[in-house]
Amino acid sequence: MSATPLFDHHQPKLLIGSCFSDEIGSLLQQNGFDCLVNPGGTLFHPLAISRLLNWALDDFTPLRILQRQDVFLSWDLSGTFYALSEAAFATKVAELHASLQYYLKQSSHLVLTFGTAWAYVLNTDQQLVANCHKAPANNFTKELSDLSQLQAEWTLLVARLAQFNPALALVFTVSPVRHLKDGLIENSRSKARLHLLLEALCVHPNCRYFAAYELIMDDLRDYAFFKADGVHPNQKAIAAVWQLFAQQMFDPTTKALVEEWEALQKSKAHRILYPESREGQQLQRKIVEKESDFFSKYPQFKGSTPA
Repeated sequence: MSATPLFDHHQPKLLIGSCFSDEIGSLLQQNGFDCLVNPGGTLFHPLAISRLLNWALDDFTPLRILQRQDVFLSWDLSGTFYALSEAAFATKVAELHASLQYYLKQSSHLVLTFGTAWAYVLNTDQQLVANCHKAPANNFTKELSDLSQLQAEWTLLVARLAQFNPALALVFTVSPVRHLKDGLIENSRSKARLHLLLEALCVHPNCRYFAAYELIMDDLRDYAFFKADGVHPNQKAIAAVWQLFAQQMFDPTTKALVEEWEALQKSKAHRILYPESREGQQLQRKIVEKESDFFSKYPQFKGSTPA
């Protein structure tokens, strides 16, 4: 395992990829980290992610656009990134580029979650799409991306990111969500390809692997940790991943800070039986004072300061 630096609250973080990036990014934000989380929406394929990152590292150029009725989208982004006019979409894309470039330059960590090696290639330009946007299936060619292509693309990108921001550490994960629509065998081959890719990448000193996939699939190993669809991890599973992430990825000061914050949140959530009573009023004042003291003690914590 590469000796990449651990997380603290002093520098921003950027998270991009599939649902793990959304879930962990949200928890990091709730615990006072300055994070940019999937600003172009959820992405699943390593080449869709590398395309977005290379675009952000370059001087600004427009993205591929498609229009569906009055909605403007991009083949390079999720369907959650849209606008209702071409001008508004162009403005959003320019803002996305600036935001990504800023976080890539300033962040201490880039967390990347790969979901699938199955690619959809747009027949009109022979380029991979990040999302099919419900376009007819005959617009695309589906293929399992070649491992050598993935390794070549990402080896170059890892080096480019290191040159752009020498302090940036890359943390890779594989999504435990099974893509059942591809088929069980096809999903297994896809995940295996992602694991082989990350094995090759994590020999680089600025890269490390976080075993979220193994925790969900091999350690928990129980449908009690999945939602009703049997595919997506539920909140109990996410809590277990978060606990492991904090244990492995936070430095000691950060662990103590987060534990103190969580204790404060439990105090705030505790129901006071008689809030109007003298004792109830006193308890509420103590909680407000504790919160004020917390933000004074940890100015690096990104959160809503008490009124």
